[in-house]
Amino acid sequence: MRGIVIPKVRSTFILGSLALSGFGCSGFSAPLADIESVERARFAAMTHQDIKALQPMLADDLIYCHSNGRCETKPQLLESIRTGRVRYNTVTILSLQPRTAAGAVIVNGSIAVDGSMDGLPVKMQLVYMGVYVRRDGQWRLAAWQSARLPVVH
Repeated sequence: MRGIVIPKVRSTFILGSLALSGFGCSGFSAPLADIESVERARFAAMTHQDIKALQPMLADDLIYCHSNGRCETKPQLLESIRTGRVRYNTVTILSLQPRTAAGAVIVNGSIAVDGSMDGLPVKMQLVYMGVYVRRDGQWRLAAWQSARLPVVH
């Protein structure tokens, strides 16, 4: 991801209500431990710019909001990664806490990212919330919102 790293960032993010039609608790069978594997596979696909592997991990109605406030749809995100406009060199999971809610899995976590956005290098730590829904027998990311943690000197 590219952008200017700001020493102190005050950010508040609100992930509004996500309407999940057709995803009740019946048939909810994947253990929460599986979500960590899904997250690791998704981050690996992003760092390798592997669009073919990444595409089925994302819900068609994905809204992906980067830490700079820029939100993208699934096609926009895939194009950003394919062209290198957004480049993830490394993504290191620092914490990951999944929980179930109405047939979805909400993940709160923190990651360290080294990459670039719009040609500018970025190295930062983020907190994030991801929402996974189960479609066609596979967990898919339906929403992502992240915020930069302040740089500690």
